[in-house]
Amino acid sequence: MAEPEARQWKNLPAEIGCHIPCLVDRFNMSWACHDWWFSIQNSQPPRQLPWLLLPEPTTISKHLLAGPGNVQRISFSCVLCNGEIHNIRIKHDTGDAHFFGSYDVGWILLAHGQTDRHTLLNLHTGRRLFLPDYLLCTAPRDLHPHAEVSTIILAATFSSTPTPTAQCFGAGIVETPDGCHHPRLSFWCMEGAGDRRPVAMGPMENFCDPWLRFEDVIHHQGAFHFLTNLGHVFVYEIFKFEEDDVGTRLEVRVRRDYFLQGPPQGFNVKVMDLYLVESRGELLMVVRLQQDYMRWTYPRTGAFHVYHVTRHLTGAGLVQLAWTELLSLDGRMLFVARGCLL
Repeated sequence: MAEPEARQWKNLPAEIGCHIPCLVDRFNMSWACHDWWFSIQNSQPPRQLPWLLLPEPTTISKHLLAGPGNVQRISFSCVLCNGEIHNIRIKHDTGDAHFFGSYDVGWILLAHGQTDRHTLLNLHTGRRLFLPDYLLCTAPRDLHPHAEVSTIILAATFSSTPTPTAQCFGAGIVETPDGCHHPRLSFWCMEGAGDRRPVAMGPMENFCDPWLRFEDVIHHQGAFHFLTNLGHVFVYEIFKFEEDDVGTRLEVRVRRDYFLQGPPQGFNVKVMDLYLVESRGELLMVVRLQQDYMRWTYPRTGAFHVYHVTRHLTGAGLVQLAWTELLSLDGRMLFVARGCLL
């Protein structure tokens, strides 16, 4: 009688593991015993959902505890666990930090002091990599930088999983305090980012248009794609990024994809945000619209529209791009955030 009960208890985690979506809960469960660890490793979560975490507001800033010998660490609440607090141990200081993005396999992007000391932290390993705080501006068709300005990173992504040893490039949308009122583009190399802070490079062109503003960035099919507020996409493919005693050199191939049809516009329509998402190998644009557009009301999300790229031949035989709205997601669930890989 005891043997069947023991066998049933041993097989119990395989049934439970299929109903536990949170990575932290699955990890804690796997530490109970070897049989539970084996069962968790061989069971799939109920749905393919990303690990959704929110910084806990009560732990973001504790000025009373700040001091030379104190390290401030932030806690996270898990959306998949109905807001349960996870005390994820990060050995680096995260107090009073501004979180502005994430990347696959547990990387989070943050800025200490809200606007500087940009950093990558891994929630799984505790590893830290530095991100750029300065931008070297280059003139068109000139590989050498002309001016160095401080930056605030608004959104960033990478060509592959961030590593300081293998070739990995970063790209971001940044703001600079040099009088330019529109975000700029920036590129950098992650090589050596574990020991020193990289310096980003960015072109000075594309910023003369007063109506142009960059909204999001994603790495898709070997190139960085930047989405503008008008629905156009600027594509940058990096060929070379070198830093030596002579200076820093950047070589890129630029393609501008202008779309005949962009985000919805009208007197009663207010576009709040634009996002780029890769789904099933296809590039999508997600538009977040404001509900009851009136200037004196608090903005609320009214709807999301999803568009995919369509191509049309003109009378001259040229290809014209357009954003065409998807009437159905075909069973997909999209999670959007600027510069985040979900």
